Amino acid sequence: MEFDAPIVRESVAEMVVRRILDMVKAGVLKAGDALPPERDLAVSLNVSRPSVREAMRGLTVLGVVRTRQGGGAYISDLGPDALLGPIQFYLSLEDMNIRELYDARSLIESDVARRAAVNISDADLDRLEALLTEQHETISDPIAFRKSDYAFHEIIWIGSNNAFLKRIGESLNVLGLEFRKRASERPGVLEQSLRDHRRLLDALRARDANAAAAAAEAHMQNVYQSTISQAED
Repeated sequence: MEFDAPIVRESVAEMVVRRILDMVKAGVLKAGDALPPERDLAVSLNVSRPSVREAMRGLTVLGVVRTRQGGGAYISDLGPDALLGPIQFYLSLEDMNIRELYDARSLIESDVARRAAVNISDADLDRLEALLTEQHETISDPIAFRKSDYAFHEIIWIGSNNAFLKRIGESLNVLGLEFRKRASERPGVLEQSLRDHRRLLDALRARDANAAAAAAEAHMQNVYQSTISQAED
């Protein structure tokens, strides 16, 4: 047995980051809460102001802390769009991860659809129908269509009756958003999404779990194909 691997010690700034993250996870700090001024935070934690400053920079990169114009820091809304920024940037550097991202989305979205076919309410099915009408009307407006597309999937995530799957679905959707923004400008892409959404909604209305899962998986494959085609141009 060898013990030649070095023992890695946390810096003071890393310990400050960990303390604040622990407070967020425990609910002591909530979205929108203002953090004390740098000097007060340093005194409270018994660390130097440069360590606090470094910790705040790290928490800002992570998306946990935001700064306001004119000074002051606060806990972000902790939504997936804020917290997944660094991962989204990483994905933008690695084309191969687009495939892995949509593999993950396919697995999650198909299971979400399978569960939603059993659990989604009739009222939410009617909301999905209204969103399909909206998407048909905004087929020439990619920005409006993407907004409606997110709302469509959000209702299905909620309809799965599994808060954890909903959170994962939201997060994976956000990670692919930058790719989708560009792909949605291509001819025929939104029309294909609309057809996919119709097939998925029909399966949900029929309460056919297997058909819903298959429709969601096919939709993710179509989304992937349009995304990768755009990336290769």
